[in-house]
Amino acid sequence: MIELRNLHKAYGQQPILSGLDLSVSEGEVVAIIGPSGSGKSTLLRCLNLLEMPQQGTLAIDGAHVTAPHISEADALALRRKSAMVFQHYNLFRHYSALRNISEPLRLTRGLSNADATAKARQHLAAVGLADKADAYPVALSGGQQQRVGIARALALDPRVILFDEPTSALDPERVDEVLGLMRTLAEQRMTMLVVTHEMEFAFEVADRVIFMDQGQIIEQGPPDQIFRRPQHERTRKFVEKYARYLARTTEVTPLRASPAPTG
Repeated sequence: MIELRNLHKAYGQQPILSGLDLSVSEGEVVAIIGPSGSGKSTLLRCLNLLEMPQQGTLAIDGAHVTAPHISEADALALRRKSAMVFQHYNLFRHYSALRNISEPLRLTRGLSNADATAKARQHLAAVGLADKADAYPVALSGGQQQRVGIARALALDPRVILFDEPTSALDPERVDEVLGLMRTLAEQRMTMLVVTHEMEFAFEVADRVIFMDQGQIIEQGPPDQIFRRPQHERTRKFVEKYARYLARTTEVTPLRASPAPTG
């Protein structure tokens, strides 16, 4: 489904991603954790070509590009395979919730106004916001705005959804409504890459957890390994607090206990 090889990204002389390799299977949920500045969000933005890598190959569901020589047509083909849910929602403040979903469908998928509106209503209902179609972002809670963002992503029919810290801008009482929706998507076997500091979500929901530091994948594996039996000392230090919590309780069990799908 996703293949990254030798991915490099730098800002000026500062390297952010340094020869990163990654494979993700269809239907797999991958949680990406690590300290601030480790390259997690840049990885997602390179996958969607919101950031252009200086070197490397990217492939999603058959669409393939090789940096730095990426044509506009190839970039568009790759972007159509994924959709991104942003940390700060990225809703248009002057559009209603309905239009925030229908407008991208009209502009990037060529749907008529009627078809785009009908599809937008369908996806608003799917995230529990059918009654907020005419509400503007200023009238919505943070959790509701993020659910609009998820509905907008789903409406594009992506093969992969990229979540960049989707709960970090939310008040604590709004976090669960967004994580609950993401759990539902995981149960439906949506392919997801999730940059997150929500360790419990990563443990319970992900098929695989990736720990990044200084632009590199330091360690990856099933959640139980990363949080309870990390192999790398840097990983151990990062997950130490949550690992102590797991050691005190037997109540937290992974949602995705079965092996990750392949192919």
